Amino acid sequence: MSFMESMLMALGLLPGKELASSMQRSKTFTAMVIVGVILFASFVLFLLKMAGAL
Repeated sequence: MSFMESMLMALGLLPGKELASSMQRSKTFTAMVIVGVILFASFVLFLLKMAGAL
């Protein structure tokens, strides 16, 4: 593990394993994460379209 990964884990900003285990325990949380990812991706595509990149 690199120094940067150690710092991110210490600050709680690298929640890969914790996110996966929480999503396995909760269907509602899984649905919220999926909806959030879809909304975020849609927003990014919207911004790219408005900027004329697409």
